Amino acid sequence: MNNLVEQLLPEAIKNLIPYQSARRIGAKGHLYLNANELEQPLATEPSFAPLNRYPDFKPQQLADAYQAFSGTDADCIAVRGADEGIELLVRTFCAPGDDHIIVCPPTYGMYEICATATNVGVHKAALTDSFQLDLATIDQQLPSSKLIFICSPNNPTGNLINLDDIQFLLEHTRQSHIVVVDEAYIEYSEQDSVLPLLDQYPNLVVIRTLSKAFGLAAARVGFVLGHCTVIDALRKLIAPYPIPDPCADIAIAALKPKNTEIMRQGVANLNRIKVSFCEQLIQTGLIEALYPSATNFVLVRFKPNINPFDLLIAQGIVTRNQSHEPALQDCVRITIGSEKSMAEILLALNNKVRDAV
Repeated sequence: MNNLVEQLLPEAIKNLIPYQSARRIGAKGHLYLNANELEQPLATEPSFAPLNRYPDFKPQQLADAYQAFSGTDADCIAVRGADEGIELLVRTFCAPGDDHIIVCPPTYGMYEICATATNVGVHKAALTDSFQLDLATIDQQLPSSKLIFICSPNNPTGNLINLDDIQFLLEHTRQSHIVVVDEAYIEYSEQDSVLPLLDQYPNLVVIRTLSKAFGLAAARVGFVLGHCTVIDALRKLIAPYPIPDPCADIAIAALKPKNTEIMRQGVANLNRIKVSFCEQLIQTGLIEALYPSATNFVLVRFKPNINPFDLLIAQGIVTRNQSHEPALQDCVRITIGSEKSMAEILLALNNKVRDAV
């Protein structure tokens, strides 16, 4: 490393292992089912906004549109993807070198990355064997923490976190901690959202995105919803022009009633494909466990020595290898795509079965 760079870099950044996004890992194939994107984009209205001016009021228009869509009176800001919302929360409420956040692995890696990058400590309260909150361990870690991050539905496990446990935690920390619930995949199970709890708990913050069910991953538009005092604090650190006008225009169009109905139809169709795929996946005889999913992906534990990631990559099918997680040995996460794409995976796996006979 350049001596000057090494001299200037904080220790936390020197030791930071970057988040291994699907694009960063860079596996090659013809069928990409590793990033939980929609395989086919939803119809959107193109934007022809002039690009010579800085964005003006669109982010508030966008926030208002999302509030209307979500049916909540909670305050809301639009951010450049949910990841920026995570980073804003850490930078706003945690003092570097002093404070900690709590994460519940296996879960989304950016909570830890955002904290570590700003020299904020990370306590880990691993999920139970059923991928639910370990409330006792979380309680032990509360004294030195400020933020608790919960992903529901959880990535990469796909399951919902028990609402009763989240509400218990909110009540228990009402005067002491902010509980952040990341609902990136909630459109696949709308009735299980914590949004109705926002009026009751000013320490609750909800993160949402248009990247998943809305199919706008490239637009990088997310939202943070919470009590006005929390959102006002975040506004102190947010960039002056957070959302480019073309992205805001696309997002506002996506949130119109006719397009949200298209989104819901797409969710229903994807959930139907997911159920059929899972039923056929079990019939291959290669599966040790297939975990319940309230998302657009499924987490699958294969029998030992199958090496499913390598098996599929040899056929040009890119999935997400989760074996680096201690609790997820022999697991891959498979994004649900079209019926044709899922049939291709099943064919590859059934060919493995035939070859072994």
